[in-house]
Amino acid sequence: MNDTSLRPVGNARESAYQILRDGIIHLRFKPGEALSDKQISEELHMSRTPVREALILLASANMVLLRPQVGTFVAPIDLKRMEMEQFARCAVEKEILRLCCEKPDADRAWRYEENLRAFAHYAEAENPDQRKLLELDNDFHRIAFVSVGREDNYAHMMAGLQHVERMRVLSNLGMVQRQTLEDHRAISEAVLAGDAERALALLDTHLNRYRENLDLLREKFPEYFAE
Repeated sequence: MNDTSLRPVGNARESAYQILRDGIIHLRFKPGEALSDKQISEELHMSRTPVREALILLASANMVLLRPQVGTFVAPIDLKRMEMEQFARCAVEKEILRLCCEKPDADRAWRYEENLRAFAHYAEAENPDQRKLLELDNDFHRIAFVSVGREDNYAHMMAGLQHVERMRVLSNLGMVQRQTLEDHRAISEAVLAGDAERALALLDTHLNRYRENLDLLREKFPEYFAE
C-alpha cells in the first residue's frame, strides 16, 4: 500500500475506509491477501482504532473477511452481492435518466460532449489509463444526476457499489473501450433528444454488458470470484 496519491484526509475512519476500499476495487489488494491493521495504521500515520473500524465496515459489504484469531483478508468478488448492487443501480439510474429526458438543462449537451471527448482521448492512448477511464465512465453517468439536481443520490448510489466496481475494473483489463464510448454516445443523443424510451433501453443494455464476458473473466481470474 505505497500509493503516494492516497493520503488520509478528514475523519480518520472514513479516510481509512476510502483508501482501503479504493485499493481493493482497483486490485492493488488481491483476494486472500492479508490486511494488517498495524501495518496499515503505520503507513497511514493514524491509530489502529479507525483502521479496525474501517475494516469492519468493509467486512459488512463482504469486501474483507474477518477471521478471529487468524487475521483479516481481502474477500473475492461475491457474485450474489454484485447482482444485488447492479439491480439497485439500474433502478436508480433509469429513474434519473427518465427525469433527465423530461427536464431541460442548458449545460447538459456540453457536459456530455466534454466527457465523450475526454473518454475518446484516453481510450485511444497506446497504454490506456484504466483508472482515468473508469473515472470518466462514472462521470458520464453522474451528468444525468447533476442535470436534475440529484447529485447526492449519485454519491449514495456509488457508495453502495463494491463488487460491481471491482468487476468493472477487472473487465477493463486489456479491454478495448470502443463499445463503452459508443454506448455513452448513443445514450447522450437519446437524452438530448428527449427520447426517454430509447435512452432507458440503451442504458439497460449498457449496464448489463458485463454479463457478456462474465464466464470468460471467471475462467481467466478464478481467484477473484466466490461461488
